[in-house]
Amino acid sequence: MSDEIDLKEMERRALTAYHEDGLLDIFWGGYLLFLGLVVFTPMEYRLIVVMPTALGILLYDRAKKRVTYPRLGYVKFTKEMEARVLRDTIIVIFVAWFVTLAGLFTNMGVPERASWLVLFLNRYNLLFQGGVLALIFLMLGRIMSISRLYHYSVISLLVFSAGYFYLDSPYIVSLQNLGVPCAIIGLIMVGIGASRLQRFIGKYSKEV
Repeated sequence: MSDEIDLKEMERRALTAYHEDGLLDIFWGGYLLFLGLVVFTPMEYRLIVVMPTALGILLYDRAKKRVTYPRLGYVKFTKEMEARVLRDTIIVIFVAWFVTLAGLFTNMGVPERASWLVLFLNRYNLLFQGGVLALIFLMLGRIMSISRLYHYSVISLLVFSAGYFYLDSPYIVSLQNLGVPCAIIGLIMVGIGASRLQRFIGKYSKEV
């Protein structure tokens, strides 16, 4: 039993160290920044939001191989842990996506038929979206053992709350209003990630 607990703790620490390089912050932040900016482009160009997902995964994997592995070595987690992290992450993203769509857009084509809850969520749409994003960061921080994701959770709440008061959002589900907070949070994450990456490279020498 003790060996099992020690193994889980070692895996948790390895997972934390694996993300110490800040690359996760840069890529996630970059995607949020991209989403925030693309809503200001003409409608016909907005379908390109699906392209960076697959491309980002490939680039992230390549960046890991060039930056992280040569310094920390290749980290191989147990199949149980990899499956758990992947499963829990997919569940969090799917639930957040479903809640967002159901909460903001159900029956909004016919407002008089919409429930009071849907109207309420649309009235406070930026606060609702900020809460969803904050919850995503909170849950992923717990799943992946990355404590700084909790900080991004708080930042999301603060930025979206500020957006609610300064972007004239009441009663309007506006992509532009959603895009501004996303871009700001993305920019913050990219900046923090770049700073962490610089410290990581300075801290760990590249293995020969």
